Amino acid sequence: MWSPATFLSFHMSSQKQRRGFTLVETVVTVGIIAALAAVVYPTVVKQFDAADPTRVAEDLGNIRTGLEAFAVNVRPQLAGDLEDLINRPIITAGTLDSTSTGAVFTATEAAAWLGPYVALSALPTMGQNDTVAVTGFNARVMNRVNNYDVTAAAFVGGDTVPLGDVTADFVAVRIVGLSGAAFNAANQLIDGPTEADATTRRSSGRLRCPAAVYTDNAPCLNAYFLAVPTR
Repeated sequence: MWSPATFLSFHMSSQKQRRGFTLVETVVTVGIIAALAAVVYPTVVKQFDAADPTRVAEDLGNIRTGLEAFAVNVRPQLAGDLEDLINRPIITAGTLDSTSTGAVFTATEAAAWLGPYVALSALPTMGQNDTVAVTGFNARVMNRVNNYDVTAAAFVGGDTVPLGDVTADFVAVRIVGLSGAAFNAANQLIDGPTEADATTRRSSGRLRCPAAVYTDNAPCLNAYFLAVPTR
């Protein structure tokens, strides 16, 4: 058995071995973590910031490719909704799908459909103003494909026109909910960095934001990506 002196010596030795960090050690550790965070955090933030415009550009590019493939198969028609790229056009009475001009798809055109043309999910009954996908910056891609006239008198750079309007130059994908900074970031990837002012950025190229006044800091409530020329 241990004597009281031996037990006390062992207990004190164990306490020394189990001691915690000193104040100096704690301060040094926190300092190292803070220094690493100061270096790593800006890089992580930049990566997230770069991911959003890249996602917008890639999503719109994929939809454009799908619309082009649809147009090759179901010629001469263009899709009236993005849902038509995912599900075969319905030709059953009462649930008819329509083309970009508002005409009803024929049985021959529906049979020529070889999709799906995009990797998205959507119900055949989706409405024109429903969201098909959420892209970068948490912006929403709307189901309805819009006809766009680049010389429409309403705004510099054009505007959407009604179904069947022969002046339409493109079918356009509508994106809802981009801030001014988000639109500019996506626009730089899609249209390039040479568009040097707000009017040019918002009224030219493939990504546009028609408005009465063009300002960079204004949210772009409805942006349009000019996807495929009309025929």
